[in-house]
Amino acid sequence: MAAKIFINYRRDDTIAIAGRLHDRLAEAFGRDNLFMDVDNIPVGINFEDYLNNQVAQCDAMLSVIGPSWVNAKDETNQRRLDKPDDFVAIEIAAALARSNILVIPVLVDGTHMPKASELPASLKPLALRNAIQVRNTNFGSDAEQLITKLREALALGRPDRPQDFVMLSANAHLVATFMLSIFAFLIPVGVFFMKSNNFAGALAAFVAAALISVVGWRTLARDQSVRMFGLITCIGGLLALAAMIGSGQFLGVSFFADPTVQNSSMMVAVYFMISAMFFGSDQYAKGGWGPEWAKKMLVRQANSPWMSALTFLASMIFVSGTWVILYRLTDSMAAALALASVQLLITVYCYVQYRKALAANPGAASS
Repeated sequence: MAAKIFINYRRDDTIAIAGRLHDRLAEAFGRDNLFMDVDNIPVGINFEDYLNNQVAQCDAMLSVIGPSWVNAKDETNQRRLDKPDDFVAIEIAAALARSNILVIPVLVDGTHMPKASELPASLKPLALRNAIQVRNTNFGSDAEQLITKLREALALGRPDRPQDFVMLSANAHLVATFMLSIFAFLIPVGVFFMKSNNFAGALAAFVAAALISVVGWRTLARDQSVRMFGLITCIGGLLALAAMIGSGQFLGVSFFADPTVQNSSMMVAVYFMISAMFFGSDQYAKGGWGPEWAKKMLVRQANSPWMSALTFLASMIFVSGTWVILYRLTDSMAAALALASVQLLITVYCYVQYRKALAANPGAASS
């Protein structure tokens, strides 16, 4: 039986991190097993009874606590936790009153655990609950630790949708591998342009590198909030590459007219298209795609350490064009080999992170 998890938070305090947590927990436990944002309370219903009933259906509550959680005040300058109609306080009190509901304080970005003396009587037991820290700067590993502890505390076995998790995680790590490899390529390109006194080219390369780096690292952490940013970045990269290949001229450098470079660049363009599909498609984001036989075959491949390792290594084919471009730019085989080495290290790192993600979700590896 799947666990039901209630995410309790205050909007003007922790809405961003609560949203990220919701998306990550949805991957692990299923979106239908999460409760969040009880906005549409039926007309004429006692809202306190309604919230109590919603909480009663859950096995665990995550109370997301940020820096202004304790002392948040309303427009009359009254502390919200002390108000009888405060949804946040009502939900937590309802969970604390039930011995069968696990209540976990989630402290955001170094927030201190509230003392019992700072809490109203109905919430004082919260001060005795063991908390867990979640940081925006280390969200991926912190969220994985939270998921692991939830499974242990609730004695859960495998996730409800291990196949979807495996494929979503594999796709995300492969896209992150590509993005970070492009980032590794753009840095030496920017340096080359600077040494050639082509400062416009250097600026373009460094700005693009910064954008792609952000997308790559946030995708590696499986942060769903990066989806639209990632889609725009991939489309931009695809259009820029198409313009360079088509025009044969980019910021004064005409080597894109070379057929070898054009053909190599097409491989990069293909993966930009694949990445754009990943960020832009709800089917990819939810993992629910393709016929069942194909999904089972791909999941078996993704679960296998050897087959998934070969898949990650094979993905380097799509960035091989960057080696050719850098060689033609610098006329240095050493520069091209150095880039390939760095991209290989990135691929190995992303593969290791992928295996760690599977290990943190024990049901995924048994599909």
